[in-house]
Amino acid sequence: SSRLFCSMEIVLYILGHHGTMRRALIVCGSARMNGVTDAMCSAAAEALKEKGFSTTLVRANDGISHCRDCGLCMDGQCVIDDDMMPIYSEFARSDILVLATPIHFSGPSSLIKTVVDRFQPYWYEKGMPHPSHVMGLMCGGSDRPEFRPTVSVFRAFSAMLGMEWLGHLEISGTDRTGSEGVAEAVEGFIATVLGDGEGR
Repeated sequence: SSRLFCSMEIVLYILGHHGTMRRALIVCGSARMNGVTDAMCSAAAEALKEKGFSTTLVRANDGISHCRDCGLCMDGQCVIDDDMMPIYSEFARSDILVLATPIHFSGPSSLIKTVVDRFQPYWYEKGMPHPSHVMGLMCGGSDRPEFRPTVSVFRAFSAMLGMEWLGHLEISGTDRTGSEGVAEAVEGFIATVLGDGEGR
């Protein structure tokens, strides 16, 4: 089953004057290929493309090191040269960010939490370019996963960078159902958040 939680206002001003959207960055936080999180991300990419986005889908991976809390990013530049660099680049150019994760022990995956932690440069330089909006996609294997800690992490990240939280989608029971109905749930969520009509 799935549940969606979104802001009450449809965000009109992230749409261009001709009803087209600019850029979207989707970060997949699952280590499993072709799983439910992948299905959520693929569905989000397709739904956002239909809304006029140019979408980039990246996978959080072991090539992204943990933040070292070294303090050397006070100038806004992380000194760790790894797979986080392309994410920084696309993040700076995107209008909307989608964070997708499975629920692991009532929290986000370690992979996506590592990505979030690597945005420490933005703590020091909050004026750097970043998406104006962010949304979350979450799935859990049990019939009653605990989504709240992950929502808190994502919303705190959103607030720290000054991005507006658009809402999140919760999909439960995936150990039983797999990816069944996932695409439809994601498409419905994005349509609810961004509006169904062209130019909205």
